[in-house]
Amino acid sequence: MGKYSLVTGCFAGALGLAVVLGLVFAFATTPWRNGRNVDEEELLALEDFEDYLMRQVDPQSIRQFLRSLTHLPHLGGTVEEHRMSALISDTWHQQGMDEVHMVPYEVLLSYPSKEVPNLVRLVDQDGAATWVSAAKQKPLYSPEEAIPDVPFTFNGYAAPGNVTGDVVYVNYGRAQDFEKLSEEGIDLEGKIVLARYGKIFRANIAQTAEDLGAVGLVLFSDPSDYAPEGPEFVYPHSYFLPPSAAPFGTVKLVDGDPLTPFYPATQSAFHIPMAEAPIPTIPVQPISYEDAWQILSRLGGAPAPEEWQGGLNITYHLGPGFSQPGWKLNLDVNNNNTHTTTYNVIGVIKGSVEPDRYVLLGNHIDAWIFGGLDPNSGTAAMLELSRVFTKLVKEKGWRPRRSLVFCAWGAEEYGLVGSLEWTEQFGKQLADRAVAYLNVDMAIEGNYTLRTKSAPLLYQVIYESAKKIPNPDPEETKAGRLTVYDTWALRKPDPVESNTPLMQFIGSGSDYKGFQHNLGIPCMDTRYTYSNRTLGEPQYHTLYETFALVDEIYDRGFHFHKAVTDLWGFVALRLSEPEILPFSLGAYATFISRASANILEKYGDLIASQNITMDYFTAAVQKFNLSTIDFKKSIEKLDLKNPLAVRRVNDQLMMVERAFIDTRGLPGRPDYNHIVTAPSKNDAYSGTAFAGLSDTLFALQETPDDLRPDLWVTFSRHLAAVTHALETASKVLTDDLW
Repeated sequence: MGKYSLVTGCFAGALGLAVVLGLVFAFATTPWRNGRNVDEEELLALEDFEDYLMRQVDPQSIRQFLRSLTHLPHLGGTVEEHRMSALISDTWHQQGMDEVHMVPYEVLLSYPSKEVPNLVRLVDQDGAATWVSAAKQKPLYSPEEAIPDVPFTFNGYAAPGNVTGDVVYVNYGRAQDFEKLSEEGIDLEGKIVLARYGKIFRANIAQTAEDLGAVGLVLFSDPSDYAPEGPEFVYPHSYFLPPSAAPFGTVKLVDGDPLTPFYPATQSAFHIPMAEAPIPTIPVQPISYEDAWQILSRLGGAPAPEEWQGGLNITYHLGPGFSQPGWKLNLDVNNNNTHTTTYNVIGVIKGSVEPDRYVLLGNHIDAWIFGGLDPNSGTAAMLELSRVFTKLVKEKGWRPRRSLVFCAWGAEEYGLVGSLEWTEQFGKQLADRAVAYLNVDMAIEGNYTLRTKSAPLLYQVIYESAKKIPNPDPEETKAGRLTVYDTWALRKPDPVESNTPLMQFIGSGSDYKGFQHNLGIPCMDTRYTYSNRTLGEPQYHTLYETFALVDEIYDRGFHFHKAVTDLWGFVALRLSEPEILPFSLGAYATFISRASANILEKYGDLIASQNITMDYFTAAVQKFNLSTIDFKKSIEKLDLKNPLAVRRVNDQLMMVERAFIDTRGLPGRPDYNHIVTAPSKNDAYSGTAFAGLSDTLFALQETPDDLRPDLWVTFSRHLAAVTHALETASKVLTDDLW
């Protein structure tokens, strides 16, 4: 337990910008690292470590880890999740981590009844059931699918209740879908909503349905989205979704423990009353698309618009009600909200020079059922990466310059519970000391190309790393695309820089949320993903997300797992080893310039109509761009033998992301503090640039005239806050106080 132990220490205490954009882009793409050439000796050492890592990461070892992690269901907060936590802890002890800690939190989670299943029924005019949905998904292939420990199908935090009513089909449940129904004169008050997965986060659908007066929500995955090749090409013959699959998932919109908002769920925590918890008050239930056919084939009302039609061999109708007079839908949910304990497991390899600077790597422990893809493909990759790093310590006497901290999070599937409680508990220390958080929620959800979300500060280190990872796809290698980067750039190109891979916004939906959006710690989330033919990983959160699915269909030989593991390790090395942090200031400046230009192009006339000036905002953007260029010049002559000078520059680099944190949060969203990147207000899975500004401007276009003055005040106030944050980000790159 050293002095600088992370866990132990934490426990103890186009608008005038064209020229600048050109300069910034040149800075972002130059081979310099933060204004200086990489020291040759340092680079050679880094390459040696990378070569060692690539030689040592063993696909068969990853396969063995995955097999051991996927024998049983392991929902968050259960005995089975605790067994997984202990397995990870024991593994890290055996591998030789300097420290391993299990960190408990007492939280509110949600489970289906073990005796009474959640069911959806069609009832006739006399109240008699004419059809009943499946209580569990049907076993199809892998032996573990049939074990009795598989829970009844449910959505986490869906309210218990038994409701009966007419059904309205709402397509994907997006804001525009509900607006379309309103235009058609269809009222949702007292109705049960039927929505298909695929476009937005299910909790957003539940919240909107509840707000509009619906008494229940039924969710299904349409075959047009998740089985587009037809019934001959579904699991177990392919990776597409079989008719009996019903994906689990949380319908709680607010992250973390719902009873201890903004503070960690420790023994001393204050708990708000259950009645005030931000969880749904209506029952919600997922069903399979073979069960959804039973409802949609009988639904009355007008035919749904052509773009709302799906892959079932029927005409979809809107409702409300059924073609048979007097028929209704009955939704019977028997979930229990339960106080329980979930554990994070934290393992540390101490740094040799800056042990109090942390490069964090994370993945979660819990799964809705077996978790072959989500999360355990990522867990297996993390255990293999920790094996290789600890082996490097033991065999070569190596230590990273900065500490590597491996994090296995509890109860992520319930809304990022373990990671958010941890960042709430240790937020002050992490905000001061953490360099970056590198998340791999799952190593693979397909084998088509890499998909990466990232804060702009990490763009270049990720790109540089991906250029060194051999392509795991033999067909792509034959075509001359020898690296992960090559296929990524071809199959997921950036819409502006077409020769560069797309780096997606870092929204929410995984454990980077607390780090990126609350503390201002730059984050990455990466995985191998599916092709653009589907909306999502077809087996996501279903019974069929088994080891066999991964081993026999997705990644025979585990070569794609190895590629992600190598990339994860390379990025960690490139952040933990160099004297000067390789942050992409130029990429951040370009990102901010483009985002601000987009807002002005889209909403400039609307803003000008209120005589609100954007000049200060534009000037602050330009000032930040120029400050990144000046910073590069200022460190070209940095004395690398002066540890205080090196520390000063690294501190300034780390402060940039923190400068974009507003402690008051975004307008109406105190749980999101980052003014540049944030999840979309209408879809927590997506990210938005300057969300507080763009969300308010979008709302102004939809708001009645009498309510607009207050929204304009909100916009003006937040505009001032954003401008201030941009000015602050410029100043932290200097030695000046003012």
